[in-house]
Amino acid sequence: MSENPILKEMQYEASKGALSFKGVRYLLVRPETITGFQKAVREAFGPGAEERLFDGGFSGGLLSARKYREVYGFSAMETLEFMMSMGNQIGWGHFTLGECSLETKRLCVSVSNSPFAQAYGRSDHGVCHLIRGVIAGMATVLFERECKAEETSCVAKGDRECLFEVEGKK
Repeated sequence: MSENPILKEMQYEASKGALSFKGVRYLLVRPETITGFQKAVREAFGPGAEERLFDGGFSGGLLSARKYREVYGFSAMETLEFMMSMGNQIGWGHFTLGECSLETKRLCVSVSNSPFAQAYGRSDHGVCHLIRGVIAGMATVLFERECKAEETSCVAKGDRECLFEVEGKK
C-alpha cells in the first residue's frame, strides 16, 4: 500500500465527531449515497437538476483552491497539482493532467476509477457532476475568472475514463 500524506494529516475530533484537514472539514461517505441522491434528483426534477451537484462541487473546489493557496502559498500550478493529488488520496479516482494553459485559460483533466461513475452504473450521459464542479471551481481560482466545464467522456457511458474540459469565460 502507498503512503497517503493527506490521510496522515487528517485531524479527528471525537468530541465533535469532526474530521478535518488544514482546518477544512471533510466527511467520509459512500459513493452510492451520492449517486442514490443524484438519481432521485434526476427522477424528480429532470436532467437539469443534476447541475445542482455541479454547483456543490464548484463551491467545494473554489473554497479549497482558495484555502490551500492561502495555507501553502501555492502558485496556480502548485494548487492544481496539490488538489489533483488530494483527489487521488481521498478516493475520488486517479486524476491525470492532460493540459493546463494559464494563458488560454484551458484545463483538461482525466479521471480513471471515478467512484461516482462506478456507483452510478450504465448511463447515456456523464454522471460525475461533483468532480466536474470541483475542477471548475478550482479553475475559477487558477484562471481568476468564471469557467465553463464539461465532462466529455464518462466511464458510465462506456468510455475508457472520465474527461473534464474547462475553459475560462471571456
